[in-house]
Amino acid sequence: MHLSAASRKRPVTACTECRRRKQKCDRLRPCNMCTGRDVTEKCTYDHLESSDEGSTVRAELPSPQSSLSTADNGQTSTPFMERPFQNQIGYARPGGENTLSELYEVMGDDKELQALNSTNIMPLHPPTLRLFSDLCAKLPQQAVTRELIEIFFSEANWYFAVLEKQYFEKLYTSWYALSNHLMANGQPGGLPPDLLHFPALIFQILAVALQFAPLDMPCLQSLGVDSFAARDRLSGNFSERGVAALRVMETDGSTLTTVQSNLMRALWLKNSSRGREAWHVLGAAIRMAQDLGLHKQSKIFQKPQSPLEDTLSQLWYDEYKHSHMAFALGWPRTINSSDCTIVPPLDRDIPADPSTTVPMALFPHEPPSSFTPHLFQYAVCQQIHEAMSLGVHKRHPENYTLVETLHHRILSLLSGLPPVHRPVNPDRSWDLTHVHIPKQRQQIATAAHSFLMALHRPHSKIRVASRNAAIEAALATLDAQECLFDLMATRYYSIYALSVYTVDAAIFLSVTILEYPPSDPGLSHRIQRTIEKAIHRLELAQDRVSLAKSGLLILKLCHSRIQPMTQFQHNMPRTTVQQPSQILDSISSGETQIDNEPSHYLFPAPGIMPEFATSGVDNAAMFDDITLGATTYIQLMLEVQHNLRSITVVESGEGIRCVSNIDDIADDEPESRFGRGDQM
Repeated sequence: MHLSAASRKRPVTACTECRRRKQKCDRLRPCNMCTGRDVTEKCTYDHLESSDEGSTVRAELPSPQSSLSTADNGQTSTPFMERPFQNQIGYARPGGENTLSELYEVMGDDKELQALNSTNIMPLHPPTLRLFSDLCAKLPQQAVTRELIEIFFSEANWYFAVLEKQYFEKLYTSWYALSNHLMANGQPGGLPPDLLHFPALIFQILAVALQFAPLDMPCLQSLGVDSFAARDRLSGNFSERGVAALRVMETDGSTLTTVQSNLMRALWLKNSSRGREAWHVLGAAIRMAQDLGLHKQSKIFQKPQSPLEDTLSQLWYDEYKHSHMAFALGWPRTINSSDCTIVPPLDRDIPADPSTTVPMALFPHEPPSSFTPHLFQYAVCQQIHEAMSLGVHKRHPENYTLVETLHHRILSLLSGLPPVHRPVNPDRSWDLTHVHIPKQRQQIATAAHSFLMALHRPHSKIRVASRNAAIEAALATLDAQECLFDLMATRYYSIYALSVYTVDAAIFLSVTILEYPPSDPGLSHRIQRTIEKAIHRLELAQDRVSLAKSGLLILKLCHSRIQPMTQFQHNMPRTTVQQPSQILDSISSGETQIDNEPSHYLFPAPGIMPEFATSGVDNAAMFDDITLGATTYIQLMLEVQHNLRSITVVESGEGIRCVSNIDDIADDEPESRFGRGDQM
């Protein structure tokens, strides 16, 4: 049933100044009252509302019961769109092997057939139009919106690569040109679904941009933001409005704009330390992308009646569309990699004028591509899919040599990078003009080494070569995180990956050094020093990132357990052992084969090895998401904390040992609930 006017709060649509003066506002930007009083700079439409605004917006949305009652009254249950034939069938997806796809391949130029499957835009019903208009009225004035959009593309999109500015600007221009007609007439006319969903995307962009906007920006002053708390609260309000806008304009079909809106929402959730919610939103975005056929390689032909410019623009759009989705579609176990037939796009940026440029590889004299790190991460995703399909993420794989094969592939990917993006001995000639390239090198290093750590971690308890390789990869991951953190300004601390990779690698090192203390004090000191640096980074970020604050508590507990051991080892005579870096180098050069027999150890005699049941931390946990860090993090931390409390460091004449009070955990325990790559 509909909510009565008395039982719901009326949405605020007047500008801030008219609301303060209790004047009638015509809701223009600037409005008539502010223009007449010559105070247009005060004409803003956003207020720092309470945190429960999202629930207020949700309460105003039509409920399923109201939709049913509307249908019973003779009105269609679909508010503004007739379902096309392809959506009615439901299973004849674009690019698939089905009769409808074959029909369109043969008769795709037939106008009657195109009309049959076209989406007919219908007038918005008054309740839907009112809700939609109220939400759009809550967008900031255009100057503020424009400034926040520029902040997003300059400060955030280089790292996340969710949007391509060339095509976003085209939609942005079309939206503002047609939105006034929509509001004035109540009729979307020829407005395509992509533009109807565009306000939701704008809200999400504004929400993410606020997470990176300095407090001294003019747009924040116009919005009345004077603190980080107020900025984060407004960011949350914008994101909730984006969700509400999608719900109001919900249709039977997906559009690229809805996919982008959900990707941006997932990004905002992750930066807000809400990883589990982000995982579910991302899953919805991927299903929408599959519904659009974005995971299938498409074919583009120049039609006789179309000019060359249109074909070139479409080619570039396809490059963008595929690269836009490649990263998301590579998430481990979210979809089957064999379902994706898209070819990785060219490693170059979209040109300023796609209609006059033929897509081709970069020439040596051209500026480097900003998309190289994302293509590299996509390639790493493909290795994750293969690793899990082959079963090498399990503790006892049938063929352990596959681990070495995948290790070599990652090293080959690193060596195949353009010199300017190489983490080791890079070409720095573009660093001054392309300021994000040094950060992208560390982004690449983090993706590569975190994968190697996850690859070797399941086998580190019984194979010393894997243990050393995993230790070295974890240290390299934390070194890359340290460099990236130093290159980032304070406003970047909320980036999810800056916390989750740090905590994951540091926890692995802590558990490993407690279970298998290395006899070389130098390695122990290096691990301890690296963990201390990680703790320092989390201390700097904890006031603004709840994930960093939670991780800090765990790492401090780990450090308190490690410190007595390293202090004792500092006074012991040094022994010569093979360093993890030497093991990693020998694996990469092919000089050392990882022995298939668990009894082959390179560490000191068993007397120094800890003899206790292994911890309950599943070594495959990182495969939940190696490239974006969507782990079941809190559960993992709680289990680590429980097991660390059960470990006692004991000094003896033989050296140092770790004694566990846990006697009922078998070494070959089944996989825990967090260690499956196909679960969340």
